[in-house]
Amino acid sequence: MKIWPLKVLFTVLEKGSLQGAAKALHRTAPALSMTLQKLEDEVGFAILDRSGYRLQLTPQGTQFKRHAEELMRQHERLSSAIGQLREGAEPQLRIAYDYTCNPELLIDALRLVQQHFPFTEVIVSGHSQLESLRDIQSEDADLALTPWLPTFQQLADFESLRIGDFQLVVVMAQSLITEHGLPKSRDALSALPYILPKELNMGINPEQIYRVSGSSRLRVNDAHTLVQYVKAGMGWGVVPRDLISRELKNKKLVEIDIPGFLDHIHAEIHVVKMAAKHLGPAATLVWETFAKQIHRC
Repeated sequence: MKIWPLKVLFTVLEKGSLQGAAKALHRTAPALSMTLQKLEDEVGFAILDRSGYRLQLTPQGTQFKRHAEELMRQHERLSSAIGQLREGAEPQLRIAYDYTCNPELLIDALRLVQQHFPFTEVIVSGHSQLESLRDIQSEDADLALTPWLPTFQQLADFESLRIGDFQLVVVMAQSLITEHGLPKSRDALSALPYILPKELNMGINPEQIYRVSGSSRLRVNDAHTLVQYVKAGMGWGVVPRDLISRELKNKKLVEIDIPGFLDHIHAEIHVVKMAAKHLGPAATLVWETFAKQIHRC
């Protein structure tokens, strides 16, 4: 079934007459009448009641119109999608983010993509151990939200924008403090079990950063698992404050402040792409949204 006869039908119903529809569609009334007759021949029943002064739908025509309206909406969406894709909008926008970063940072930019590029499918994938940067290198992602160190620039020709910061803090569960007491020295902390990430990509070994032996080590491969195990009292850990603000506020987790040991470590959050990569319109909108936020700051 073609779209044109449906368009003629809806225009006739809107205008109330063949003459009104003919004027709106720049056709002759006999031509439109023939189009409607062919449509009725195709479906096998009368769509319009022509016995009155105004053309009206038959009972079968009323049901037909209801389904035809959905077909017209789908056609309009398809036409819009074709137009956007023809103009270069990417079918998919792939964004990777590290679990240590708050994905809420992406919300404003993604809302703009939904508004301006509704036919671009956005795929947001969470990763651990800096795997999001690997996705950028291998072109499995267009953009990445990730912790950033200046040394990463040596690994590939990345281009990045600083979009936020987070502070790493040493925390443990109140239940563990009740059992063992609040550690006030590095030696006291070493006597407790601790939870740390597995060796990260990009050649970073957390154990070499902490330099604490610990009575028992439990390694996990993502920040959310680390937080859950720390909350369960299975050991102390180093996590971004942003991920545990609620637990710190309600005292389920307690920040351990030992002078000289991982004292108020700050890290940057960057949105990253390959410098040589040509971004599509949707990805460019995300990038420029973050760039404008930096400019406002």
